[in-house]
Amino acid sequence: MAEQQLTTPRELLVTQLRQMLGIELRLADEVLPQLADSAHATELRRGFERHLLETRAHVETVRDVLDDLHAPAEAEDSAGFRGLVAQHEQLVARCDGGHTMTDLAHAVAALATEHLELAAYESLVSLAESLGEEEIGIRLREVLEQEEFALEQVERALARLLAERVESERY
Repeated sequence: MAEQQLTTPRELLVTQLRQMLGIELRLADEVLPQLADSAHATELRRGFERHLLETRAHVETVRDVLDDLHAPAEAEDSAGFRGLVAQHEQLVARCDGGHTMTDLAHAVAALATEHLELAAYESLVSLAESLGEEEIGIRLREVLEQEEFALEQVERALARLLAERVESERY
């Protein structure tokens, strides 16, 4: 089945929203619960659990925005996110060196995912505002701000994990 050709900025906005819906759903239903279950560092596990709650709210926000645009809330695949998941799985499979190395791989994957989400939400906000959809832009900017905070949390957790690993290798 051929994919729909995009001929207007509005169609681009809807398509990107559907891709974000697919990403957020996969994060909420699969990726974040698995990461929370497999993380050994308490800070990292709690961060994944906290972001899971936020992500579930993001799913509803994206669905509501699609509804406001009179577009069906049909999730679409994201090749970029699929690639990040595959990369994470490869890294974890290659980790040798205990729980800290696995947690580091989880944190690195989370960092990459947050950057993907930030870029996507920034473009969604720009598109919405350019199309005169100010209210939608405001709601998407709120999600963007939550993603920025999540990025900061992951960066802090990664820094602590790296410091612990470096310290443990000294002795």
